[in-house]
Amino acid sequence: MSTLTKGTISSNTFNMPYDTIWASLYDTDMLVPQIWPEIIKQLGPGVGLLEWLYAAGATIPVAGPTKTLFEEGSLTKLVTVGLAGIPTELVAGATIEFSLAAAEFIGPDGTVFTDNCYLSLNDIVVIPAEYVSVSGVASTKPELYQVTAVSAADGAAKVFTATPLNVLVTLSTAVPASTALMVTGGNYPNGVQSGSTKSSGWYHRTFRCSTKKADWGMVGSQQSNERYYEKLRGGGNGVFTKATAEADFLLSKYINDEIILGGGITNTLTMPDRQGNAVQATGTVGVLQHMVDRAMKQYYTLAYSAPDFDDIKDLLISQGVVNRGVAFFVGSLLQKQIENAGLEFLKEFSGGTTLNQLNSWGVDFRQIHKNGVTFTLKEIQSLSDPTAFGADAFEDYFTGLGMIIPETEVTVRESMDAGSFKIKNLALGYKNYNGENRTRVNKILQGAASIGSASGEYARDTYDDVYGTMLSEFMVVFTRVNQTILVQNDVVL
Repeated sequence: MSTLTKGTISSNTFNMPYDTIWASLYDTDMLVPQIWPEIIKQLGPGVGLLEWLYAAGATIPVAGPTKTLFEEGSLTKLVTVGLAGIPTELVAGATIEFSLAAAEFIGPDGTVFTDNCYLSLNDIVVIPAEYVSVSGVASTKPELYQVTAVSAADGAAKVFTATPLNVLVTLSTAVPASTALMVTGGNYPNGVQSGSTKSSGWYHRTFRCSTKKADWGMVGSQQSNERYYEKLRGGGNGVFTKATAEADFLLSKYINDEIILGGGITNTLTMPDRQGNAVQATGTVGVLQHMVDRAMKQYYTLAYSAPDFDDIKDLLISQGVVNRGVAFFVGSLLQKQIENAGLEFLKEFSGGTTLNQLNSWGVDFRQIHKNGVTFTLKEIQSLSDPTAFGADAFEDYFTGLGMIIPETEVTVRESMDAGSFKIKNLALGYKNYNGENRTRVNKILQGAASIGSASGEYARDTYDDVYGTMLSEFMVVFTRVNQTILVQNDVVL
């Protein structure tokens, strides 16, 4: 006779209602998880100079690790009076004598000339009205003094003798040392010999590439796990999509940061290649370093105000800028100060009538026309990133920063024999030549894992994973920096 073992009857029925006690016992297993159907990103995207340069079409190919461009300086210049200044000469029509500052005899490459400078025999120096008198009465216009003799001494010891064209003119007030004087061509009799020749050269500037990298990796079996990430708006196709998208984002951030902060690399910074050779790291000079070194400066105190816009025209004129349309890149704090300054301007001159439209109020300045200059405001949102430029440690340095760049194209040439071509005065160059495009390289290092686009017949080894690497080789090309203006709050400097 067989032995039977009956199955038990499971029951968890008790004399209790479906109350909170019941819920605490059973809800953990039965409630459907309530997941919001969208990935919420804690930090929003920030637009940087990289995005602005793409929007402006200011990207160019480069065919080497460096790019040298030739520029021409101004054909005319001022001359600076030497340390002795120009002493008074109270005899009407009498000559004056002066020397020039030592810097007048130094070439652009540092070459010290013993005899050559800009001022020549028979040139005219223009003496400002505040230093001269005519018939004993203070002059109301500048007066012309023609160089009639130059001593045989060398460099800053050279003495120039100049005669006033007006016989009634006296130099009633000494011209201080380091005064910059205008120079123009002299006056000649007919049939006589000309004065000295003048020549100008070229400036050359070399821009260098940076290489930035971002990597990603994942092990096998992670992609094949179903996650809510794939079902939410803003999600993606598994961890593969997440990993590659994040690497792409980081590479763009690294490029953006280099465009602003890059200072080049002058120190030794080497890493080994596959053969163990020590290879020097590359680095481009970014916009901020270029402007610190060579741009004009405007320092404002506490807050930018409407009269600060008026000063910009004088700076542009000083560098011969004809195009009066400029891009004004600003951080968030400077943007707010400009809006507040505009609001005060409107309140004072329009009674606020333009501030109410339909059911909204406020100000939104995209362009400002002031003192003959049109400013197009462009906020660089990345300068406010609290995980980078907007960190408290910078104390509003970047959020209060401004960069005024005339919107011009520049004709340049890569050698004196090569033809000329036009580029934006601020451009981003990507290494791209002869079939190798390093604008944005994206390569997969295939292990044994078979994931997404990494699936393939071959693997580099037997590890159950897959890795990827991204890189970009680029350079900042910034010409006519002397025509740009770096705007900074002197309180945070």
